[in-house]
Amino acid sequence: MATLKDIKLRMVSIENTQQITKAMKMVAASKMRKAEENASQSKPYADKLKSIISNLSGGQGDASHPLLTHRDGGKALVLLITTDRGLCGGLNTNLCKQLQNFVPNDSNNFDLVELITFGKKGTEFFTNRGGSISESFRDRKESEYAGILGNTVQELIQKYIAGEFNHLFVAYNRFKNVISQIPTIQQVLPIEPPENEEDATSEGTEFIFEPSGEGILDTILPQYVENQAFTALLNNIASEHAARMTAMDAATNNAGDMLSALEIQYNRARQAAITSELIEIISGAEAI
Repeated sequence: MATLKDIKLRMVSIENTQQITKAMKMVAASKMRKAEENASQSKPYADKLKSIISNLSGGQGDASHPLLTHRDGGKALVLLITTDRGLCGGLNTNLCKQLQNFVPNDSNNFDLVELITFGKKGTEFFTNRGGSISESFRDRKESEYAGILGNTVQELIQKYIAGEFNHLFVAYNRFKNVISQIPTIQQVLPIEPPENEEDATSEGTEFIFEPSGEGILDTILPQYVENQAFTALLNNIASEHAARMTAMDAATNNAGDMLSALEIQYNRARQAAITSELIEIISGAEAI
């Protein structure tokens, strides 16, 4: 049976841990508000850019630009965006498991799937499970990842045009709200038209392009691909802070429950010790 000293030491340890988790929750909440704002502000631009591309490419066919050309089979690349730090629940594990099920799927008809990982957790997950990682970036600041991702996407666009691979996906956690982050695997190349083409052309507006629609596509399509990857990064950052805030809140509450249970156990043990001492005193007095 645990002594009073053991119980007290454990209570002090849990109290210290509770202070740490509470502080981490407050820090994550502060960062999440800014990250959520950045992610929400990027959405209108991405949606408008997608609508413009739909109007530009709608009447020109898939073969009007290399980034719109569909090629079956071949090599596929996946940009995996995870976090460098843990303590954010199952955020990274859920995404990596979904991607693990996606990679060997025969219905995709890929000859080879390679990963380019951004973040320590995704790199470790697939390194330990024999994943094919062609390039890895980890232990960087959030601001640095944006520049690295942009340069990587620019290089991949040129490689896609040259025919070095046939598909490009981005795997990330899409931020929905504070308690919901959705693991998402999104195709970036070739660029796909909107799922509901009626929505893209609902305005019914006709444009006159100068110098030409093809020339505009050459400029705007690479920007669209980069924007898709950048939006995924912003969503994953917001998801990380939201998941960490939720995890630290749960840890703080659990620590409080443990302290309450230990306090009851401590009071019972102290009462038992007092009762035992009284019995010894009374027994000694009667013996005299």
